[in-house]
Amino acid sequence: MSSARDRPARARETGFRWRRSRRLTLAGVLAALALAGGSGATPAGPTLTFSTFAQTDLPLSGVVWTGTSFLYLPENASQIEAADATGAGVHQFTSFAGGLGGEEVRCAVPVIAYWPDGVYCHLPDNRIYRIARDGSSITLLATLPGVASDGGLVFDSSGRFGYALLASTGGSSSEGGEIYAVRTDGRAQEIGAYPGPGGADELAIAPPKFGPASGQLLLSVDQDSVSGRVLAIDRSGKVRVVASGLGNGDNPIAVVAAPPRQPSSGQPAPGLYVGDTNSMAVYFAPASALAAFVGGVVVGSELGADFWTIKPNARGTGFVVQQAAVHLPDGNPNLEGAAYVP
Repeated sequence: MSSARDRPARARETGFRWRRSRRLTLAGVLAALALAGGSGATPAGPTLTFSTFAQTDLPLSGVVWTGTSFLYLPENASQIEAADATGAGVHQFTSFAGGLGGEEVRCAVPVIAYWPDGVYCHLPDNRIYRIARDGSSITLLATLPGVASDGGLVFDSSGRFGYALLASTGGSSSEGGEIYAVRTDGRAQEIGAYPGPGGADELAIAPPKFGPASGQLLLSVDQDSVSGRVLAIDRSGKVRVVASGLGNGDNPIAVVAAPPRQPSSGQPAPGLYVGDTNSMAVYFAPASALAAFVGGVVVGSELGADFWTIKPNARGTGFVVQQAAVHLPDGNPNLEGAAYVP
């Protein structure tokens, strides 16, 4: 685990790929990394100064902005809570009958009208629910095969996956997992497998100009208390390592999006919102700190509060990874899912 004392800004450039294998091993990953080449000098990463946005009463597994409200997602608890754009007006949004069947809940909202409106949530026992925007109804959409997982969830905004709802199985103690494309009628098609050690915690869709991984599915991979990686997978199941050796298991990941040309009223302050299990708080870092990294991705470790930015290199053949200087209100964080509000 890295600490606040040993977080100098550092950067690496990587750029390589391999074809899909359901049983890619750690040795294969390390061999591919060896072929990626050395590092080049790059500017320092950003400084992320987090403040406490909201103090909740839930051990958090993440935070989601739906466009009208924040959702506070639980770990080892059955209820989701909602709040307004300022974090106030907290109330119960919904609860899951029969418990979670595991630890962590992941939720996402549709990006196109093709999907019925609502909030979609992936439980650790691989049930996926559609919940009305006001929390008044809840419907089981799909159940994925496999054992309990940390199960990431994201809607395809690039069209590379047919605008499907993408879900991952696997978790910090697994040896990889699978990626599924879920359709509006609940059909789930396996896209491919990704390698261990560890498993996907969160998912994001890579920005359109994200080098060789443009529009692909990004996985923040958490190997329990050991090491984090970011992987990319395309619609045919081909897997690429975007970055590795990222702190003490990766959890929060978010695309740093450009601000809207015409900001709408009632929106939260732009920036990065991260849920912390230990303190039950949502932390916030302003978007101004990440302005130089628009079009890239920010990813953080579960323990140690280390963060990195990832952008394509100048040739568009690989990636530049830069570590941020981080200031956090709490000295013993356990960071989970994040939301970026442009």
